[in-house]
Amino acid sequence: MTKLEEMLMHSPMTQLLGVSIILEEHGHVVLTATPQHRFKNGVNIMHGGYAASLLDHACGAAAQSVLDDQHYCLTLELKVSYLRKIEVETGPLNIIGRVQKPGRQIMFCEGVLQDADGHDLATATSTLMVRPIEHQSEQQSRTGSQQ
Repeated sequence: MTKLEEMLMHSPMTQLLGVSIILEEHGHVVLTATPQHRFKNGVNIMHGGYAASLLDHACGAAAQSVLDDQHYCLTLELKVSYLRKIEVETGPLNIIGRVQKPGRQIMFCEGVLQDADGHDLATATSTLMVRPIEHQSEQQSRTGSQQ
């Protein structure tokens, strides 16, 4: 199991959205998810937050693919452009994430949400902050707490 697979497997949000990995390369990922009725908005199409969440997953996964085991990333900013409506009938989606500029503290990524025919449905740009993973002993000494 890859580091990304393990990270996504332990994410409740990933499980809720039904996201899985199709392709994982250094700085590039392709994820998939299928629209579900529970993510529809009041006008019977997928809520914009659904598309934004999928794009955020792809950008974060792409960024994570270039980091070592001692670091993780957090989204600082996500800008989404909605190009076409997404419906349950749209079927399986491909969510592509790519690192545009890696960095030790800040990364820039882009994402594209496509239908099975390759039509772009939404795009995103993302700025992510790189952080070190704190181990239990570091957390305790920083906060002064003991277990």
